[in-house]
Amino acid sequence: MTKADLVRYRIDGIDLAVKDYRPRPFLVRNLLGRLAIRREAAAYRAAAGLAGLARYHGRPDAFSIALGWLPGAPLSELPAGRADVEEVFGRLEAIVAGLHERGIAIGDLHHRDVLVSEDGAAHVVDLATSVVLGDSPGILRRTLFERLRDQDRIALARMRARHTGRDEEAAIAAVGPRAAARYFRWRRLRRAWDALRGRRRERGAGA
Repeated sequence: MTKADLVRYRIDGIDLAVKDYRPRPFLVRNLLGRLAIRREAAAYRAAAGLAGLARYHGRPDAFSIALGWLPGAPLSELPAGRADVEEVFGRLEAIVAGLHERGIAIGDLHHRDVLVSEDGAAHVVDLATSVVLGDSPGILRRTLFERLRDQDRIALARMRARHTGRDEEAAIAAVGPRAAARYFRWRRLRRAWDALRGRRRERGAGA
């Protein structure tokens, strides 16, 4: 198991969501856990004041982070045909753009990382894979940030297309030619690798 536990607490009238790696095995806790918590805390500090994120309440220890509890359901559970779907994605787009303006790229944006409340408010709830550009980034960090920023935009375009019925490839292309070309190249490589793995499994099964 490599995911943190998510526990809800109520302290002094404040509802908190605490992501905690302490129950994980030693190597997961000390390698993956420490890094994920440190990166997420840095991202929340850099994003202080931005709408669409949980409030950051600090790090109880090296393996956990405390955030304000947010109501809502994952974007993956958004009902088909919901009337305000375009408004929801407009809000999500503004959140992602705001993070990018602050020099924060999420890098692994998925349906499960977005909560949508009954009134249509959207929140991004997982910044553990984020990269923060910082005040004086070197060329490597700047290049990584730009790649992950484009990756965020591609992920958002794909999710929006799926929920609104738009053509996914057209939505990806609209992000920009360089970002789209990288994505389509990576997808071809992944499909080729999956096909190769499938052929190897078939040979193994017939041996």
